[in-house]
Amino acid sequence: MKKNNRFKLFFMQNRKEKIFFIFSILFLIMFFVIGFNNIIFKEGRSENRTQQAVLVELYIADGCPACAVVEPILEQLVEEYSREKFILVENPSWGLYSTPEISNRYRWYFPEYSERGVPNTLFNGLDDRIHGLTDYEMIKEKIEVLLNQQPMVELETTRNTNSANSTFSGKVINIGDSTLTNLVINGMAFTDREKTGFRYSVVDIFEDEKVTISSLAPGQEMDFTISMEGLDWEGDNLDGVIFVQSVDHEKKVIWQSVFVD
Repeated sequence: MKKNNRFKLFFMQNRKEKIFFIFSILFLIMFFVIGFNNIIFKEGRSENRTQQAVLVELYIADGCPACAVVEPILEQLVEEYSREKFILVENPSWGLYSTPEISNRYRWYFPEYSERGVPNTLFNGLDDRIHGLTDYEMIKEKIEVLLNQQPMVELETTRNTNSANSTFSGKVINIGDSTLTNLVINGMAFTDREKTGFRYSVVDIFEDEKVTISSLAPGQEMDFTISMEGLDWEGDNLDGVIFVQSVDHEKKVIWQSVFVD
């Protein structure tokens, strides 16, 4: 009887050891699989967690019936997205609140007069575009497509302001696989005129102060500073956007943008 008990005890001990051994092997397998996958994740393109932002430039005119349809849709979408994802600027291309800078930028995009009708909705430069009337679903679909693109550029900026001027400092990093050429770091300031179509109304484009970058290789970063004299950011209750754009790309692509409050 004692032998049987000893045998049972020995068998139970061995079974426990076997169970422990099996669990140990399973744990090691899981560790190596998960660990290996994490290494791959960190070394690949997926390591970058920069959010691709979408900058929409809406070219409009006061009194335009079709503009009055598109404007509230885009203004609604601003409320649905974070400013890290979606930034809207409203550019009156002529008439009320228009400026020479806005008109010149519009002509830069579209040298042909026939292309400069309103409304004209530009997504990250001319990466995508809707000319004329559109609806909520179409605009949102285009925003979502661009948001899901792999970002090529990381952009950081800070603002320092006094009553005399505003300064924007930061850095741009090429996080893509290809060299980017003929870039500019530009910006716009806009204000809420408390009227549909002018909630994000551009008051200044930093065209004369923009920073030019002839070439930016993969992994390369560059510091920049943009100084705007006479721009009373706080006093005029302004918001803005800083963006990186390819000036010689056929689509004049805006690679990245950052909202500035």
